[in-house]
Amino acid sequence: MLPRFTACLIALAILATSSYGFAEQKLVDVLFARDVVDREPVAPFEPGAYCEKEAEPSGPLPVIDSTKERRVFFWNLIESSVAGILRHTWYRGDAKVAEVDLMVGVSPNWRIWSSKKIVPKAHAGRWKVLISTVEEAGEVICVAHFMVK
Repeated sequence: MLPRFTACLIALAILATSSYGFAEQKLVDVLFARDVVDREPVAPFEPGAYCEKEAEPSGPLPVIDSTKERRVFFWNLIESSVAGILRHTWYRGDAKVAEVDLMVGVSPNWRIWSSKKIVPKAHAGRWKVLISTVEEAGEVICVAHFMVK
């Protein structure tokens, strides 16, 4: 009886410490910024970014002037109790233009970011970045939109 009980306790301990997907990671903040220095966003674009689950935005979008800016950074603050990978997928309209896998470590303040070069006038239009998991068949966590003029 004791070996069976011990085996059950070990199995429960393994299940309790195992982690799957985004359940142990919380997206705390997202920003579109002009740069990232020392893991912090510099000069965020206005209005501020926000996360949605929908493909279409429901509010005002951050606007990037392509005659003044040459790069946009998408910065995220994550509270994470497990290590994993999140993916940023950049779209201009409906066309995928970049996909970046980013490591997430264990931390109450883990920061990740990716960036996209902006070509004046050529990249004008509506953009979006999807944050998704890699481990769970690409579950979309957030859709953040911005506009390039």
